[in-house]
Amino acid sequence: MKRTTILLALAIIAMTAAAGGRGNVFSRTNKGQKTERTAAVNSQRNKADAVFESVKQQYEQGKISADSVVSLALYHKVWSPELAERCLQLVMRNGNPRTMAELGVLYAFSPEFSGRASEGVRLLQESAKAGYNDANAYLGFYYYTQKDYKKAKTYFDACREIKYGFADAAIGGMYIEGKGVKEDPVKAREYYRQSALKGYPRGMTLYGFNLRATGGGPVNYPDAFYWLYMAGDLGEDAARTALFLPRRKGNVGETDTEKDAAMALQWIEMAQAGKNIKNEPIYKDGFLAGLKDRERAAEQGDDWARFYLGSMNYNGDFLNRNYDQVLRYYIPISQNAKLPAPVLALVNERLARIYTEGKVVKADRAKAEHYMREAARHGNLTAYKTVEGISE
Repeated sequence: MKRTTILLALAIIAMTAAAGGRGNVFSRTNKGQKTERTAAVNSQRNKADAVFESVKQQYEQGKISADSVVSLALYHKVWSPELAERCLQLVMRNGNPRTMAELGVLYAFSPEFSGRASEGVRLLQESAKAGYNDANAYLGFYYYTQKDYKKAKTYFDACREIKYGFADAAIGGMYIEGKGVKEDPVKAREYYRQSALKGYPRGMTLYGFNLRATGGGPVNYPDAFYWLYMAGDLGEDAARTALFLPRRKGNVGETDTEKDAAMALQWIEMAQAGKNIKNEPIYKDGFLAGLKDRERAAEQGDDWARFYLGSMNYNGDFLNRNYDQVLRYYIPISQNAKLPAPVLALVNERLARIYTEGKVVKADRAKAEHYMREAARHGNLTAYKTVEGISE
């Protein structure tokens, strides 16, 4: 499932827990803040109710199909898993395998529905039995997270086509550690590569790290730098640390795993020691050695190379910030729409910002709105809130 949904859910839970544990901390001086917070919650609840009633009315009047309701549920899930659940429940009685699978994913993986994992697994199993192949991938990943590697491999093997990056990354990890399969670092690297190509940020990170060492194949610093940089741009702090870039999540405690926390501390230590990436092989034999090849690939129409170079120019990382170059590389990516959703979401949001703020180009509201809608459609939460008129 989308990583943004999980992170949003965790943030909501953290905020709710914090508010619930404050007791009488609100004094007379901040009653206004409490009132504003309550008003915001009520406003969002009213918005969700209005969206659901609109979807329900269109469906009951035959204006949209059950499959369209599922698509709308997935669109709204980036903001509200609860709203997505209501939409999916609306068409559950049709017994559509896709509906069962997506509802199963919500129950099995979303923190908002903790305690309903078994129900989610049941729905995914029913969906898989009905022939919906995606359900096998989700079940494989569920059992992988439960450390039941035998079952995980059974469901992964049942997939006619592993099209989800998270599944490829999980299988790669199984081959690295010999969990449920015989250790095979060569196969692991190939699965990590597939995961990266499907736009799974953690898969990109794992592939980048794998390319820095022998075992799965020869060391390849240019490709290692390439995939680590793109993973970092999509929010993978472990990848950013490997390239001496500051973390984006803020505090050291805001990490996905203990390994990420160690990476964060490593970056702090490197910064304090005055270490410079320009003295490291990953920079000299990776970035510098591979830059011309990436530029040629971009000129020849490689959208991954365009994303890599466009992002560097947007962020001012390793290349000077240049919005003309950003437009040159990003606009074809948006038009082609061939890269995975997380990449398209980020690219379109950045294009929207450029046209909103008039960077290099004249401010263009129509273009900004177009790109923001595209970003929302591909799962960007900030863009979704802008398009749907949801206040922070």
